[in-house]
Amino acid sequence: MFRPESDWTGQDRFGVNDFYIEATATMRDARVDVRHFNWVLPCSGVFSPEKHYLDYSLDSQPRRSMVSMGRPDRRAATGDILYMPPHRQYIGEPALQERHLVCVALGDEFLEELFDGQRPLQGLDPCADVQNIAMRRLFEALAVELRTPGFASQVLIESMLMGLAVELVRHMGPQTLGGVTSRGGRQVRHIVDYVMDNLSSPLGIADIARGCNMSVRHVARVFKEGTGVSLGEFVARSRIALAKELLRGDSARIKEISWRCGFSSTSAFSAAFRAATGQTPKDFRCQLSRIH
Repeated sequence: MFRPESDWTGQDRFGVNDFYIEATATMRDARVDVRHFNWVLPCSGVFSPEKHYLDYSLDSQPRRSMVSMGRPDRRAATGDILYMPPHRQYIGEPALQERHLVCVALGDEFLEELFDGQRPLQGLDPCADVQNIAMRRLFEALAVELRTPGFASQVLIESMLMGLAVELVRHMGPQTLGGVTSRGGRQVRHIVDYVMDNLSSPLGIADIARGCNMSVRHVARVFKEGTGVSLGEFVARSRIALAKELLRGDSARIKEISWRCGFSSTSAFSAAFRAATGQTPKDFRCQLSRIH
């Protein structure tokens, strides 16, 4: 039995080399850390967290690990963000990869204070690939703050952990209006998931409507009403956010990143990236290398 949210002290690290925790922070019974390890031998094991567990991959390359999310027929590849509710058993099959993760464990005391005694995370299903851009940004910000803490760091980290918990409920939990499940809320989540899964493909409103089995008029309206943001603006922001993540790695060429983010050409990608950030993709990557 393996507890993924712990620091692995006293646990069998068979098949793992170079394990270390770069930085960590604790707030009541919530914990976050940035850790590194390298899977070097094929293995599998039973995972069972005692708290709500999330982790986020800081690596530019996709994870290739597999996990059975509570049932043998729910075997899935892990994405950038993984969520495991507590007190359940999962079977993990790690890929032979070097990993850099932000790991978060949210305990009952932290959550009950945040949600004023309510338990909105109770009953959430596990998810091997949570597609939520706001959570990605929070994880990235947590990594930066843990590695280079600044003024009032504990307060800032706690607020980001609160943000993760809220976003998790919004993304995974039932959307309610006056106690009645909102069909529009489910549709917005479906649209967001479709966009995040298809950023390298054409994502005009007609494409999204077709992929989500909605009319063009309805998909644009329900998204705007549910988020306050136009669908086109969300697609543009998501592509730039993905581009930033890919540029943080050293392996992918800018031309490849342009294609993976759905741009028709490198010049179109550079123009859009500069309009959004004030920098070219090359300048953005060079600045990151100077910081590190």
